[in-house]
Amino acid sequence: MINNSRTTGSFSTVGLFVTSRSFFAAHMTSKTTDKDVRIVTINQLDSGRTGPPYDLDISVSGLDDGATLLDAMNKAQDQGLMTYSGIDYGPPLGMYITTIDGVVRSQQDHEYWQILGGPDMKSLDLGVSSYVPSNSETVLFRSLTFSCGTEKEEAREDL
Repeated sequence: MINNSRTTGSFSTVGLFVTSRSFFAAHMTSKTTDKDVRIVTINQLDSGRTGPPYDLDISVSGLDDGATLLDAMNKAQDQGLMTYSGIDYGPPLGMYITTIDGVVRSQQDHEYWQILGGPDMKSLDLGVSSYVPSNSETVLFRSLTFSCGTEKEEAREDL
């Protein structure tokens, strides 16, 4: 067998194909697609609350474990559950959300969508392009106004 270069070559090629295919299959099955994310909005400006009633309340299912909030929003939009638009500043800033379901929050009007999440429903340090919500997490987009680069609203507990 060692002297037969054609056989060795064939086995090498087949071995590489099987190895590559096994590697690909192993990586495809290592991703789980069972993460669910709930997206809610409060459209009222400066409401000061994080609890219901919500203007939008949807759940996006079947997300990969590493899916970002933007991935969840894209899937929701593809499924007709919500619409959004924004400005994509590219890395490292990513997408800045300006409109959700037709409700526009513009910097010119000193308005923006604050994003809250995590177990304590706190303001996120990352934007939609970078933030990876956990399974069953609720993420809130809340309308706020700002003045001189600061929020008008002080952090308050749920009303």
